Amino acid sequence: MKIRTIALAFVAAFALLSCGKNDDTNPDGEGGDASRQLAGKLIYTFTGNVYQLDLTTNQQSVLFTYNTYGFNNWDMSWDEQFRLTSEREGGVFDVAKITLVRNEDGAIVDEFDYDSPYGTDTDIAAFLSPDNTKVAYNPTFDNGIVITDLDGNLIVHLESVNVSQETVAFGISDEVLWLPDNSILFTLNDRYILKSDPPYTSLSLVKDMPYTLWGNLRVNKQGTQLSMMVSNHIYVMDMDGNNLRQVTESSDGEIHADFSPDGKHLLVAKKIGPTFFYWNLAIVPNDGQVYNMDNSEDVIIIKPEGETTLPAVDGSTFWIE
Repeated sequence: MKIRTIALAFVAAFALLSCGKNDDTNPDGEGGDASRQLAGKLIYTFTGNVYQLDLTTNQQSVLFTYNTYGFNNWDMSWDEQFRLTSEREGGVFDVAKITLVRNEDGAIVDEFDYDSPYGTDTDIAAFLSPDNTKVAYNPTFDNGIVITDLDGNLIVHLESVNVSQETVAFGISDEVLWLPDNSILFTLNDRYILKSDPPYTSLSLVKDMPYTLWGNLRVNKQGTQLSMMVSNHIYVMDMDGNNLRQVTESSDGEIHADFSPDGKHLLVAKKIGPTFFYWNLAIVPNDGQVYNMDNSEDVIIIKPEGETTLPAVDGSTFWIE
């Protein structure tokens, strides 16, 4: 199903909008006992390795490795049983290879070539739906939001949105993510957060975001909250667009934040160095308060047992059970 432009519910919503506007002693909060009071595993990526950190033991191990040549991104399934990878194949210039892998044994469950509706998108980010049956792709220069099945067959191609009788196309900085009920949440024109329910033929406005710098949206497992970066710090918002509130502050900056499985904590990617190419990880409570990432005693800096330096991260991060 190709959808060139969606207006419908969004036009009505927009009419209303237009009326107004480590160690065990843990001296510095690093790893150790503080993190062992938490449950689950942290998953983080750096230069060809995907690591997992058991929060109960503070022990780090390698979950899997990948060839950095041609690698685009990887995504964890909502049930944590699979991972989905996107990569560019050597000598292939018109499709991207999408692979579904079982985490337990590394077996390939499904694999297909993604052939975008327009152009030759090979540098593409792919995300697995909560029911493990569909794949959503971030917008590119040639295409808006695309959804396929696990054979690569086109389900939806959303190219643009009708905003107040003006057709607005997606940009490469726009994002798409799945919600627990297989709805999609996405950004448009660096200004709006929108939501579309299956079968993705209408949409609604979640939030107008009149900020110069914002993005990197994440959703909690319960589908009730979003986290995002706003002006280099982490904010949390209810799914209905209400109660946007700041969570972190610092002299530097934070990139994004993943929710813990129960939604009560946030795994925060902290800025490291003069650029955003690499970052460290820390945990803060998700309790409505603002935490200073520079000196708050409640900030748990992630440092695996036996490591002398903090993990550097440059790719996907997750907090799983």
